[in-house]
Amino acid sequence: MSGAAVSLGLNGRTVQATMANPLLRALAGSASDRILIVIQLSGGNDGLNTVVPVTNDIYYNARPNIAISARDAVSLTTDAGLHPALARLGPLYQEGLLEVVQNVGYASPELSHFTSTDVWLSGRDASELEGTGWSGRFLEKEYPTYADAPPDHPIALQIGSSTPLLFAGHGQSLGVTLPNQRLLDRLARSGQLFDEDDVPDSIQGEEISFVRRVSNDSFVYAQAIKDAFDIGRNQVSYSGGSTLGSDLATVARLIRGGLGARIYHVSIGGFDTHAYQAGSHNTLLSRLGNSIAAFVEDLQSDGLMDRVTGVTFSEFGRRVFQNGSSGTDHGTSAPMFIFGQHLAGGMLGDAPDLSNLDSARNLIAGNDFRSVYGSLLRDWFEMGQGDVDQLFNGAYPVLNLFNGQLSTHTEEAVSVPNQVKLDSVYPNPLSGGKARIVITLDEPGPVAISVVDLLGRPVAQHDVGILQSGQHDLPLILNDGIAAGTYIVRVQHKAASIARPVQVVD
Repeated sequence: MSGAAVSLGLNGRTVQATMANPLLRALAGSASDRILIVIQLSGGNDGLNTVVPVTNDIYYNARPNIAISARDAVSLTTDAGLHPALARLGPLYQEGLLEVVQNVGYASPELSHFTSTDVWLSGRDASELEGTGWSGRFLEKEYPTYADAPPDHPIALQIGSSTPLLFAGHGQSLGVTLPNQRLLDRLARSGQLFDEDDVPDSIQGEEISFVRRVSNDSFVYAQAIKDAFDIGRNQVSYSGGSTLGSDLATVARLIRGGLGARIYHVSIGGFDTHAYQAGSHNTLLSRLGNSIAAFVEDLQSDGLMDRVTGVTFSEFGRRVFQNGSSGTDHGTSAPMFIFGQHLAGGMLGDAPDLSNLDSARNLIAGNDFRSVYGSLLRDWFEMGQGDVDQLFNGAYPVLNLFNGQLSTHTEEAVSVPNQVKLDSVYPNPLSGGKARIVITLDEPGPVAISVVDLLGRPVAQHDVGILQSGQHDLPLILNDGIAAGTYIVRVQHKAASIARPVQVVD
């Protein structure tokens, strides 16, 4: 079926439904009914005033007018607290329903809103952008021959501003835009988006009626959305009247109504706080915190939160030092929030190091955002780790976002046999850039070895070639001058992949 775009509104907001996205088709046909909510903080959220380093003197000296005092911050740990506008997220954190991934970004960051947003949505570096999203490539990797047979309900919904790259595959995209409440009312009443009869009595009116008829006929999801919206009801009030709250209320209502979508994308803008940041940032974070808290409470009321996980992201953070307008300029890394019922909880990763900045006096990211995406794909949507690595063109360290109560069926879902074992890397710790790696293969096949740092940047890559089954003791040679620290050694054999950390010392 070819792409078509029409308009309709839920709770007065724009909605885009995507059915040609390959990832979403895979989820539609899978046994899993898990749902992912992606919340985009557009404009570049100030991470240091979101998760506040309350014991760091550098932070307070760098921001004499806009720093959040330790007294006002919502306590998370001894050294970190939330902006007070996020007060409703504090109890979620304490209950294990919210976790924080600290200092997330990517190597050689772009500080352009447009380019960095594309990097985050595509899961590719700026030099590798190709017009596809990380979710689109996911299904194309997993199901390259999947038939073009759309389901009878949307598999993903985008509510609010349109960012089609997130769900774009190679030439596979179909969006449905629903821009206002009036159209939703018509849909709920008649099952149609557009009134084909309310047109001028003229040739032009006949043409308008024809276009509306084509649009109504092409929107195959009208009945599914109408039914879900009619059946679903919100169990709590999304107070405050914010756009994000309205969007998440719609998402909760559609989930409760049984729409069947697996991924929802919503957004909140305004985070480009170059001037007089304190007031606007407070308002934005209040809307974010209140909306997430209401959404979790809504779905917890009847157990639906058990199969929902949410993640927030922004295209970049802000600089450590406030500018002359009591704001902050474009920076690099920032925290990401994960919310749901199956989380490991707490703070993941090290806090940003304010004493060790890059040449532009920006934070140096400690976690690549593809580690977060990859961990969600692996543990929430049950994708094999080797395929996750290929999807992102590199092996990024795995983050344990979920607790042991989250059941997975990864091997059954992706049919990846245990073809390779990484028996040892020795010596470990190693120095001088040379070591040995011992692997065991269940069957013959090509082997590739790579070593990456904790941001996923390769420091060594070697295609070993085809090896026979059995145990092999192979040399591992790292680049000259490699810095001391922790690295990830990964072995790829056919569709299987295995990794182990190694420590390099001076």
